[in-house]
Amino acid sequence: MEDTIEPTDSALTDEDKFLFDLRGFIIVRDVLSVAECDDLVRLADDVWPRQPEDGPYRRFNGISSWGQRFVDLMDHDKLLPYLVELVGSRLRIDHDYCIFMRKGAGSHTLHGGPWRYESDHWYRYHDGVMRNGLTVATWNLTDVGPGDGGFVCVPGSHKSNFLQHMPRDVARFERREDWVVQPAMAAGDVLIFTEALIHGTAVWDADHERRTFLYKYSPPHSTWARRPYDPADFPEATDRQRRLMAPPSVEAHPRVMDA
Repeated sequence: MEDTIEPTDSALTDEDKFLFDLRGFIIVRDVLSVAECDDLVRLADDVWPRQPEDGPYRRFNGISSWGQRFVDLMDHDKLLPYLVELVGSRLRIDHDYCIFMRKGAGSHTLHGGPWRYESDHWYRYHDGVMRNGLTVATWNLTDVGPGDGGFVCVPGSHKSNFLQHMPRDVARFERREDWVVQPAMAAGDVLIFTEALIHGTAVWDADHERRTFLYKYSPPHSTWARRPYDPADFPEATDRQRRLMAPPSVEAHPRVMDA
C-alpha cells in the first residue's frame, strides 16, 4: 500500500507524553520551514484574497479545497505519527479551516472541556496509552510571541471534574487569570491539543497578522462535521489521504498507518 509510514516505537518522546497528559497539548517544533510557511501564506492569499469589506478577523472553512498543497498538510509525514499515537491508527480527518487575525481582532470565548459532548470531547489513559476524541493540529504560519494573543487554554482542564464551575467572566475574557495560558510559538510550529481541553482565542495584539491553519481529527466512530469529506473532490489525493477521508465507522474505517 502506498504512502505508508514505517512504525516506530513512539513518535512522542517521554517528555511529550508527560506534557500532553499533564497539560492537554504539546507543541511540535519546526514542522515547516519559514520558507514553507511564507509560501503557504502566499498561496492562501492567491486563493482567498482580502476584500475591502473584510474586518480584522477572517475564517475560511475547508482550506483543503484550495489545492493539493493544503491537502498534504492533513497527513504530513512529521506530524501524522503524533496524531496516530494520540487518536489511534484508524483516525479520520474530520474538518479543516483557517483563522487569520490582524491587530485588534476580537476574542472567542473559552470553550471545550472534557465530556462537553459525550461522544466527542474526551481524553483517557490506560496502560501506557493515551487516546483522545476530537483532536486538533494547529499550524502556525506566523510567529506568536508572549502576549500576542490567539490560542489560549487552561492547561490540565482536559481532566477537570468541575467543568460546570468554570468562571463565566474568565471564559468571556472579562477577567484574566494566570491559569489561562497563551503559548508562544514560532512560524512552522504545530500545536496539537485535545478538544477536551478548555481553550479559546484571545484578542490579537501583535502588529503582524496571525495566520493559522487548523486540521481536526476524530476516532473512527465519531464525527463533528455534518458532512464527511468526499474523496472524489480531491483527485490528486494519495491513497493514505483517501483513507483519512473515509466516513466514520467502527468496523470498516481503514487503518491509516500502524500505531
